Amino acid sequence: MFNLLTDAPQEASLSSMLPSLGLFAILAIFFVFTVVMPQKKRDKEQKERLNNMKIGDTIVTIGGVVGVLAKITDDEITIYSSNANTPITFQKAAIQTVISRNADKAESKDKKDKKSKKNED
Repeated sequence: MFNLLTDAPQEASLSSMLPSLGLFAILAIFFVFTVVMPQKKRDKEQKERLNNMKIGDTIVTIGGVVGVLAKITDDEITIYSSNANTPITFQKAAIQTVISRNADKAESKDKKDKKSKKNED
């Protein structure tokens, strides 16, 4: 019984901690490549889209409101939504997606070109 009290707990040696540290390092690297880097890429793309907005672009807000961009200021935008052309003002941070009208025109032109090539064959 006295033997239990006199035995000091053994210290963990460095060699027993290395596998745990290695596993922790691998998990940290995995986390960075699967979570942090893709999120940074999405943030950069979103910021670029917001900076390249033009009047006339169709946008979708985080609340699901779809409208045509009418006015851009430093931190706010105004869109016209619905057939009644109701102006609504939002903060730029509320924009989820920017659908450029130039991209829509280019996409429809590509579809027409593909159809004409199929008809030629």
